Amino acid sequence: MVEAFYDSNVLIAYLFGEEERFEVARKILEKHKSRATSIMAIHEIHVYSLKYGAEKKFLEIKEALNRIFKVMPLTQEVCIRASYLRMEYGLPEVDSLILATAVEAKCKDFYTFDKDFERLDERTIEETIVHYIKL
Repeated sequence: MVEAFYDSNVLIAYLFGEEERFEVARKILEKHKSRATSIMAIHEIHVYSLKYGAEKKFLEIKEALNRIFKVMPLTQEVCIRASYLRMEYGLPEVDSLILATAVEAKCKDFYTFDKDFERLDERTIEETIVHYIKL
């Protein structure tokens, strides 16, 4: 079982050294030894790198991401679970897919800076506790 699951915004804050969020992201990442993220998060990080002209940096760290995190795939089960989460909590599509990946993998903790998760802060969905990180 993976202890902690990280939304793409936590990884972006750390990897790209976002001023306000870097230190918080670093502490959260260091808190757990067993870490996972979604293949959707890898997609979002790549889009971010393209948007800000940092694709070269993304390509340099991509392999490290695979060593540091268990990158969880999208499966049919994840997609179905995401539909339920999207309807029940009003989450956007990508957010519901990322959270569903964590829930399906039975991760203990899910960390995010995404305001779409604010109303789920400290809520347990099956075995996964959502941690919305406020700054």
